[in-house]
Amino acid sequence: MVTCPHRSGRPGSRRMLLAVVAMAAAVAMVAAAQPAAAATRTVVPAAAMLQPADLGVPVTTAAADLRPWLRPPQPCGPFRSSARRTADNAVQALYPVSEIRPTVLLEYVAVYRGGGAAQYLRELRRAVTRCHGCTDPAGRTWRLLDTRVAGRDSLLIGVAETFDYGDSVRVKTTYVAVARVGHAVVVLADIGWEAGDGHENLVREFVPIAVDRASILR
Repeated sequence: MVTCPHRSGRPGSRRMLLAVVAMAAAVAMVAAAQPAAAATRTVVPAAAMLQPADLGVPVTTAAADLRPWLRPPQPCGPFRSSARRTADNAVQALYPVSEIRPTVLLEYVAVYRGGGAAQYLRELRRAVTRCHGCTDPAGRTWRLLDTRVAGRDSLLIGVAETFDYGDSVRVKTTYVAVARVGHAVVVLADIGWEAGDGHENLVREFVPIAVDRASILR
């Protein structure tokens, strides 16, 4: 025969205690579900990033609001590999493409634990090799343009965005190269200037240099 414990104090005190315990447990479960990598992520050393000598122009820390969706690209994500990211860094440079207009180069490098970098490349490849590319919730269309642009595990992607510009509607293309270097992933993007397109040729030219710099992370 099972007996109930003796109740003491006000009738609602036990219910209040149970409610507090349940709330504490729920908070603990939510905290445990958050990716631990985000809280413990460290900074990739500057020596692993593109240098001013590589581009011929100054290289600075990337602004926090500069294309966060390219750090790293996760079209139609998020990707499961995100939980394995342990370190990252991002830099930017204004690169002259004419006498009157520059373009913006953005480099992002991330380090993953275990097989996270290879998993990320698999997830990215699946997303952009669908028959008509991948359109993300923001309306950007991602298409695979080429492979092996900086080694065996590398992709070249075009990202098209449609937006209002003055009295017209523009379609702007950002060119993004993504390559795996051991446990690291290198992302190099030319995001253009204002409403102008990026430049595929610049991404192709500089991503092998970026990969070589990041090779110190192997």
